[in-house]
Amino acid sequence: MNNDKQIINVATLSLFCNTNEARLQKPVRGFILEFPGLGGGSCMGGGMDFAEYGHGYAEILAGEGILVAYTFPGPWSWMNRGAVRYCELVADAIREKYQLPAETPWIVTGGSMGGMGALIYAAEAKIKPTACVSVCPCVDVPACFEAHECFRRTLFRAVADYEGEIADNLLKISPKHRIHDMPRIPYLLINDCADELFPEWHMDTYVDELRALGHSVEYDRLQDCGHGVITPEAWEHILGFFRKHLGLTE
Repeated sequence: MNNDKQIINVATLSLFCNTNEARLQKPVRGFILEFPGLGGGSCMGGGMDFAEYGHGYAEILAGEGILVAYTFPGPWSWMNRGAVRYCELVADAIREKYQLPAETPWIVTGGSMGGMGALIYAAEAKIKPTACVSVCPCVDVPACFEAHECFRRTLFRAVADYEGEIADNLLKISPKHRIHDMPRIPYLLINDCADELFPEWHMDTYVDELRALGHSVEYDRLQDCGHGVITPEAWEHILGFFRKHLGLTE
């Protein structure tokens, strides 16, 4: 056992993520990692306070044997290399705790910073997820850094420990600039078209670029929806996508 796994392991897993374990009604047959938005909360329902994840889609999927884990890599982490390391250890501990074979399906997801995190984690993770669901993500990090003063301190902090110039290091956590590193997995991307933080055309362009490279992308554009809004129809699509790629439906 390496030193990292002496810290994040089966015995300590509950210190590093909230899960729907108490609501499970069947043996675990797949899992979802949800990543936090900026500040620690999530438009998808997760939160960083120690608590059961027993509501929303986490409660629904618990009835179908899907473990949902809301991870705690940091409220300003922007899926930097420390966040990737943290979340890989959480995923390893989940596999060990529930004795999941290597072929067990699993999905990464999140909204806003968490949506961007799901994309970057998919690019960085040693074990690639089965699929990715990203809601209203920041896909062009340098543009966001320049456009919104409120993001500068958090993005700076996310890559402050990297070697080299901050401007260069922002590219390492920017989905648009990592597009050639994205794995060949199915993606579901949700765009809030009245998003006050991330222009809708950023996502339109990103989706076009992914598809041009041959990626499988399902894309929902939520008209008149502000940042973080998920409509009932979008939730239905998300749940259907989860079920399909976790092997719950044909």
